Amino acid sequence: MFDATKPVNQKQIIQIVPFTSHDGDFNVVLAEAIRSETGIGSHLINYKSIKNMDDPSVLSSLITPDCLGVLLHYNCRPYDVPDWLLRVLQNLTRTRDFKLIILVHEFNATYTRKGIIFPAFRFLLTSYQILRLADSIVTTTSRIKNIVSRLTGKTEVICLPNFSTMGEPQCILPLKERPPYLIVFGSKHNRPLVYTKFSKNLLKACRALGIERIYDVGYPCDLSTTEGQFKGIEIIPMGFGGDSVVVMAA
Repeated sequence: MFDATKPVNQKQIIQIVPFTSHDGDFNVVLAEAIRSETGIGSHLINYKSIKNMDDPSVLSSLITPDCLGVLLHYNCRPYDVPDWLLRVLQNLTRTRDFKLIILVHEFNATYTRKGIIFPAFRFLLTSYQILRLADSIVTTTSRIKNIVSRLTGKTEVICLPNFSTMGEPQCILPLKERPPYLIVFGSKHNRPLVYTKFSKNLLKACRALGIERIYDVGYPCDLSTTEGQFKGIEIIPMGFGGDSVVVMAA
């Protein structure tokens, strides 16, 4: 078990993460990689512990001369406006001298209520104020990079594609030797559209590639609309969780 709270030497960074980390999680893998490459340890703190802190000085006490900076994994949603996180960061930047790097994993400027899409103005304002505090901003997609750049006016936003925490295959077979399987994954709101609105596109792709089986990865959705459409193609719902990882890794 990787202990991110005990650095190899005294130099360390603080990673503020959206949930309690476990082996194999993005945050832990990143912390392991940083320690392996540089010898610098990571102190992982989850959002919930900061949100419940009555005394902001508890976090401030971790910003010591040996702390090289704070890495914030920004993964908040429009329905959970992180005003508390803004207050904590503003207090820290006023009372401590440190580098703040924000890694934006996801960013959605709208929310849906009863099928209607609304702009999340309060979330955008709070996000703007949080992101403006950063010394550097890193995103995982060009789409998010463009949104963050427009929102903050920062043109030097860095885009680094997300890496997989499941590892890479030791031997990559040529396309003609791989089983003709297709994986469909995504959110519970957008993924069902593949089988309804874009079913013709999916079917066309399957025929062109000779696909015999589709693994549907994610929260369960209604696949009854596929009956009769995808003759000769087996669709296997994998759900959301450990079984999905096995398929993806295979």
